[in-house]
Amino acid sequence: MEGNCAYCFKYRPLMKSHAIPRAAFKAMLAGKGNAIGIPYGDGNAHLTSDSGDAPLLCDLCEQQFNRDFDGPLTNALKSLENEILVNGFRGSITFDSDQLAHSIVSIAWRICQSPAHMYSEVNLSGIHRAELDRLMRLPSKRILQDCTVRIGRLSDGRPVGSGGFDQKLMNQFIKAPEAHSIRLKPHRKAKHFAMDWTMFGFLIHLVVPRLPYAKRKEFGGLKSKTTRIRAMPVDIFKYRPVVDALVAGYAAKEDGRLSPSLKKRETRKSKG
Repeated sequence: MEGNCAYCFKYRPLMKSHAIPRAAFKAMLAGKGNAIGIPYGDGNAHLTSDSGDAPLLCDLCEQQFNRDFDGPLTNALKSLENEILVNGFRGSITFDSDQLAHSIVSIAWRICQSPAHMYSEVNLSGIHRAELDRLMRLPSKRILQDCTVRIGRLSDGRPVGSGGFDQKLMNQFIKAPEAHSIRLKPHRKAKHFAMDWTMFGFLIHLVVPRLPYAKRKEFGGLKSKTTRIRAMPVDIFKYRPVVDALVAGYAAKEDGRLSPSLKKRETRKSKG
């Protein structure tokens, strides 16, 4: 389809753009190409191959985003994942933190611009959308002056032998993006907004404007002008939004709220 590109505003043929890079869905959609979609509310759990693509950017802008943001970010997170699999959570990589932060901001910006159903839970106010758009268009070296970015590695504190999830499986878990306002002090106006999502087994947090304590070591946020990147472990059973998603999935199964195709799949598994 044709339309105005969300980034350059020119009227051109639009590409089916991904906000979260398609490569992040590769492990989840391996095999027969279907993942299990967790319902909101009382909906049915279902099989899905949705990767959040939708008409958004023109070809030139799509190429720019892939070259400047998605390609480097994908390579960085895959490298960091490999380091963690080998060396545990002390594993780290060398990468420009400002470029990494800008790449993550570019994903958040596309999430807010995209009409894809996967991003329907992200509804920023006009003021916050304008702030994110302004941030997106800044030079990379200025990004972390105006926002906070934190990368955590999904983990399961339970031993694998006792039913815990192995680290190699974490990249198969995709939590759809969500956004909410942040009030730093009680009875004060909520001036900050936050977004979070998962990709490649990592939990991504973006907060705009920058949090005043974002440089504290225990917080684990990215620091400008540094090149050592680590990911703090985040227990999936201690992070409320992830727990809510898991509970919704288990509840749908227990209630029999499964789509016909998923019921057939579960039947085949039980017979096998």
